[in-house]
Amino acid sequence: MADIIKLAGVEITLNGTANLVSSAAVVKITNANTTTTSTITVVPASGSNTTTTILASSYLFLQKAPDSKVASSLTSLVTATPIAFT
Repeated sequence: MADIIKLAGVEITLNGTANLVSSAAVVKITNANTTTTSTITVVPASGSNTTTTILASSYLFLQKAPDSKVASSLTSLVTATPIAFT
């Protein structure tokens, strides 16, 4: 995994409403909740939704199609930042 990332837009709070996250192809997702996991759902422009779990107090890098949207099962404390690897 890359040690250096390039910010490609502003950080947003994810919730149950799917968001394009600045149409980014790579997104850093952070779960700042210290006790609760969150289900992250990727909603593609066409095809089936996919999901993954992000543990409490952790982050992950998610690669997605620019026209895919992302949502979180938690309504707060989960953020998404569009990024690129350098």
